[in-house]
Amino acid sequence: MPESDELSAAPQVPGDAADAPGRRPQAANVAAAASDRIIEMVGKVKARTTLKVVTLLRAVVYGLVVIVALLTALVLAVLGLVRLWDAYLPLSPLGRRVWLGYVVVGGLAFLAGAALLGRRRAERR
Repeated sequence: MPESDELSAAPQVPGDAADAPGRRPQAANVAAAASDRIIEMVGKVKARTTLKVVTLLRAVVYGLVVIVALLTALVLAVLGLVRLWDAYLPLSPLGRRVWLGYVVVGGLAFLAGAALLGRRRAERR
């Protein structure tokens, strides 16, 4: 079977490694083309998998940080409201002020939750 001379049709660049004595020009071109093809395929695989996973994981981590920060702010806000209630509302006896503050803040949270529950949309099946 005669050897195909398809690869020798590639243009030669003067001073190329293929001009080195003892090296065939076709082998250098084939190696460069194979290297370029491998680099291109690795780039495509990276774009399809790794970049999407990194973006997804970044969103998950930032979401968790935001959730923790919001929960902390909510707890501090409830504590602040109860402290304000306790400090500035003149109720007597003194033992009643704190639990009454928790009841009021809990009632406000209940009303807010009930309002949000009333605004939700029913699932369509």
